[in-house]
Amino acid sequence: MLGFSSSPTVDFLPSEDTRAWVADGLRDHMSRLGEPAQQSRVITKTAIDKPRDLDDLFDLMCGVQAEVGQADVEFSLVELDPDDRPDAHGYTPLGDPMGQMMHTFAKRRDLVIVVAPAIFRVSELVLASAARELGRIAVHLAGGHKVEEADYEGDAELAAISLGLGVWVANGAYVYENACCGGGCGLDLSSLRAGLSMPESCFGLAVDSQRKSISRRAVAKYLEPTQRAAFKRSWGWVKRQPALAAPPKVAALGA
Repeated sequence: MLGFSSSPTVDFLPSEDTRAWVADGLRDHMSRLGEPAQQSRVITKTAIDKPRDLDDLFDLMCGVQAEVGQADVEFSLVELDPDDRPDAHGYTPLGDPMGQMMHTFAKRRDLVIVVAPAIFRVSELVLASAARELGRIAVHLAGGHKVEEADYEGDAELAAISLGLGVWVANGAYVYENACCGGGCGLDLSSLRAGLSMPESCFGLAVDSQRKSISRRAVAKYLEPTQRAAFKRSWGWVKRQPALAAPPKVAALGA
């Protein structure tokens, strides 16, 4: 007798505790990071869509900085040298650089972003990492993380989402989570990690977008198919939670 079975249904909605953590984190960033995190924006295109080297990446990040309130923030971009790490020169990593191909180090007011050249083989990782580090810098300038140390990386990515960089975070999270770039990149993606899972980043993107009255289509059209499905699932759930979707009360600018 022939037997038929259906594929198990995938539910992209994060757990209740995780949903609360993401929503609360985004609310805190809207308050702490000020106007740049309160604006309605979806950053997807830059003058350089696919950075191929450090010069391209520097131009891309500087361009985004101008849009997210960091136009006056200077940083150095350097290639990773395992034998000459920034911490050997008094720089401290902002968060945990393990499992990352791009990370920010600080020494007083100086910021250095260290980049492993192999990252340029996968555009999604370049953009997701750039988003995370710009979110990390924003948190650093606001006085640092207010979460447990184990959550620093996820918190930096929530900050990136609040700045309008959530599409990059979500599309990159899928690559990290599946440890697959589509073939041919030559990277051991299983050794890399993101702060948020793909469902978590898509949920955060849905919450942030609805709080800022950004339409679903304005975001979804830039997501890859799986991420789009996860975003749609979260969007529908958030839409049924008026208190969650409502913009949080924040202090008046300049107050």
